[in-house]
Amino acid sequence: MFDSEFAKTGCKITQVRLVPLESSDIEQFIKDNQEAFNYGALEEFGMRDDHFEEDGEIISHETISHAIDEGTAYRIMQDVDPVGGVVIRTEYDHGELELMFVSPDVHSKGIGYAAWCAIEEMHPEVTVWETVTPYFEKRNIHFYVNRCGFHIVAYYNEHFCDPNDIDGEMFDMFAFQKILSDTPESIQAQIERISHYENIMQKAENGSVEMLKALSEYYGSPAWRRDLASDEAGLLPKDLKRGVLSEDGIYDLLEKHKK
Repeated sequence: MFDSEFAKTGCKITQVRLVPLESSDIEQFIKDNQEAFNYGALEEFGMRDDHFEEDGEIISHETISHAIDEGTAYRIMQDVDPVGGVVIRTEYDHGELELMFVSPDVHSKGIGYAAWCAIEEMHPEVTVWETVTPYFEKRNIHFYVNRCGFHIVAYYNEHFCDPNDIDGEMFDMFAFQKILSDTPESIQAQIERISHYENIMQKAENGSVEMLKALSEYYGSPAWRRDLASDEAGLLPKDLKRGVLSEDGIYDLLEKHKK
């Protein structure tokens, strides 16, 4: 459980608690999420249903259930009342806000912002947060950009697809990103990631397809570029093994086992 009463600026904000989602509450969590998303769509489109994932629902039961299974879900609580929910996923210094919703009954009371502040405080190791929202969710777009400090970095549609979206589920979505300053926790997270891939690199000499794929994905990722930038800025320990940050090292290894 995590309490949030003050933002990092010291300004008093609405007090909420983030409580880990219990398995017994998953179905109600999904229903509440769907209700919140439907409210935004109906505000914009009325009863038009061509934006719905399944009959009567903007976001499907399967989509929410999958997000819960793949991430960490919390109920947003105010006093003893559930007023929303979030699902996040973090890896080293990177985080994804998979879902966030606030009950329409308590909109415009600062609950979403308080919950977001709590998330940032829970994860000081995360310096890059990402999320997406449908193009018609004006309330969400305002919230992410004007309240939480995200920036729009892409608009996914049939002419510009998310490279990881194979089913077209991300069409008509805005992608957002928020970059925070380095922290001791984020540097430690980077050290752990570099050490992880350094170990893979040493073991991949035997040509393991799985390990080579993992190295290739890391080498082409924003995470590798962040790790390299931290190294060049002198933020990493001098005795850290960092051959994986050598462009020639990974490139030569991948070329050696290229088929």
